[in-house]
Amino acid sequence: MIENEIMLSLDRKDREILYQLDLDARQPNSAIAKKVRLSKEVVGYRISRMERDGVIQGYYALVDITKLGFLNGRVFIKLKGASPQDERAMVGEFARDPRTWWVNSISGSFADMGIAYWVKDIADFHAVKEGLLNKYRGKIESYRESVYSGFHVWRRNYLSSRAEEPKYDVIPGSSEPVEFDRGDVRLLSALSGNARMPLAGLAKAAQLSVNTAKYRLKRLQKEKVLLGFRPKIGMEKAGVYWYKVEFQLEDNLKKKAMLAYFGAHRNILYAYESIGGGTELEMEMEVESHEQFRETIDAFRQKFAPAIRTYSYYMWSAEHKIVYFPSEGFFGSGWGKGKKVNKEWIG
Repeated sequence: MIENEIMLSLDRKDREILYQLDLDARQPNSAIAKKVRLSKEVVGYRISRMERDGVIQGYYALVDITKLGFLNGRVFIKLKGASPQDERAMVGEFARDPRTWWVNSISGSFADMGIAYWVKDIADFHAVKEGLLNKYRGKIESYRESVYSGFHVWRRNYLSSRAEEPKYDVIPGSSEPVEFDRGDVRLLSALSGNARMPLAGLAKAAQLSVNTAKYRLKRLQKEKVLLGFRPKIGMEKAGVYWYKVEFQLEDNLKKKAMLAYFGAHRNILYAYESIGGGTELEMEMEVESHEQFRETIDAFRQKFAPAIRTYSYYMWSAEHKIVYFPSEGFFGSGWGKGKKVNKEWIG
């Protein structure tokens, strides 16, 4: 990564502001200002500058979609005979697909991109995968699919100059679905597109009164459907490398201790348990250099060497889509108020 003026302009106060937004992107500038010891006006200016420079590329809601009856289906794709233009075109198609919630490009030899889908069940995931393969058969060398059985999320403690307690959320492989209606769908869709949208704007987008939108927002948080609100950070602009490490384990009983280790590390943000795909545990970190990545992974290997059979790693080179909840149009008309989402809800 080549350093540029944007990277060099991110000082300690910018990083502290980013950390506060990562904890809760909906908190007002006045609340952030008190925590970082700046004026509200200066915080607003710095946020606007980081948005303009691409350090902050939007804000999204962290949603436990398993409480809404979905499973997470993921596919890694290795391309065959595809030019960079072909790859960009495919990435664009995946990003526009209403069934995808996450699309990333990979810098590594085993795959070129990763795509995650909302699916009703395994049969639905199979149909989605078959459709993908039928459409792109001539461009795909190999693929690897899996379903998340546990998705662990920590906040970016490395942005803070203080020793912060880890803030942690987990999205399980499945949950007991909660009941919701189209007002909730519109509210969640609006938050997923802009989690920092003021309450009045959310109410308008959800076609609700301000008081009703406020009530529903609190209810969805209480029910743990809404887990948090985060900024989408442009890694290349912030001077950060985003690595993923996949482990095959010799001792699965050490998994709990490994997850605890991940949670205590300032630079480790995600860990995944999955069914299929050939791995028992995955984790992701954001670091400032390859040397820092090596130091981090070597320290982990030193501690857990007997429990690790083998591991591999690669780097995410671009995040094209991160939206934890689909638009209202994704849902069909076969359900309504009071009907659980695990009925016939996809059109």
